[in-house]
Amino acid sequence: MMLMGYTAVDLSTWGRREHFEAFQTIAKCTFSLTAQLDITTLVKQVKSRGWKFYPTMIHLIAQALNKYPEFRMRMKEGVLVTWDVIHPSYTIFHEESETFSSLWCHHKESRDLFFKEYEENMALYGDSLAYSPMQESTENIFYVSANPWVSFTSFEFNLASFENFFAPMLTIGKYYEQGNRILMPLAVQVHHAVCDGFHVGRMINELQELCAEQV
Repeated sequence: MMLMGYTAVDLSTWGRREHFEAFQTIAKCTFSLTAQLDITTLVKQVKSRGWKFYPTMIHLIAQALNKYPEFRMRMKEGVLVTWDVIHPSYTIFHEESETFSSLWCHHKESRDLFFKEYEENMALYGDSLAYSPMQESTENIFYVSANPWVSFTSFEFNLASFENFFAPMLTIGKYYEQGNRILMPLAVQVHHAVCDGFHVGRMINELQELCAEQV
């Protein structure tokens, strides 16, 4: 059983307390931001090393999100907390049924260890057409999916209810060539109570650096 650590946010000293309360009451909303990531270096590395692109991207996204507390905040038993770590919940597509399943992996700093668990999940659950074939679950997750059939400039989820739904939702689009660069759309949707545009922009810039630093 995985140990899940978290820390309660002290609202009395938290600098965003007024913003949090405003976006929890009079101005409840989520917002989304779509950026075009330069993945030229990353694609070259994926191809030369024989990696799979999707789990590689999931691993990099998990690294970027886990660096900042804004993306690890959740409500737990009525208290705002910051998880020590959040794990990726990701979708896989089934061509035969044109549906998808939702799986998840533990976040690991080691790329090789993450790939190992990802492949183990695929071996166990990759052929299941169930929406959620994994019995084990965890609270501290974020959501990532891929839409590799289209390159988009905007993408958002229209949530029927987002009361205290603070988990980030990310969507990867089809990458494409522009001049001598390879670009990929990435949409990020967050709850405004815990994240501002500054935080999303900082995280995306961090992710861009990770994509460019692959060796």
